[in-house]
Amino acid sequence: MAVREIQLEFLQPSGRGSRLGPWLLVAGALAAMAAASYQSHLGREVTAREAQLTALRGMTGRSLPAISEPDSDAPGVRDQVKKANAVLRLMNVPWGELFTAIEAAENANVALLAVQPDPRSRSVLVGGEARSLPAVFAYMERLERTGRLHNVVLVTHELKNKEPGQPVAFTLSAGWQEER
Repeated sequence: MAVREIQLEFLQPSGRGSRLGPWLLVAGALAAMAAASYQSHLGREVTAREAQLTALRGMTGRSLPAISEPDSDAPGVRDQVKKANAVLRLMNVPWGELFTAIEAAENANVALLAVQPDPRSRSVLVGGEARSLPAVFAYMERLERTGRLHNVVLVTHELKNKEPGQPVAFTLSAGWQEER
């Protein structure tokens, strides 16, 4: 048996290079420039959106002026002015503060089912279910401790004997005050 000679070529001859290499380099450079341009565009867009958000947040803190009622207006116009003022009062209610206070008193033993705010009287009805009556009382105490809600009163409660776990359905009434 004859041993064959092994030929190993560690260096590639200079004539067999790929012609695709320079084109891939140009395509990669173009892709990098396009990505940089797109990133710059997105940065400008984010800055513009943040400016819009800041302006909108500034608008929510402003109170709207009431519409005056000149004496020379017809009764129909006076009714429209009263309705417009009522809408303005509703728009000036700090809904976020109210709902934040209610969410701050959250508990695993209590499930909220309804929140009915009354902006005119600055009161709110909160309906829900709790695992027990002591859980309802604890929830009432947490609502009082938020600082936004006061005079929390249990309006109704009902023990649901036929349901698993015998939950207590309840309705609470509370007054709320705005942050100063």
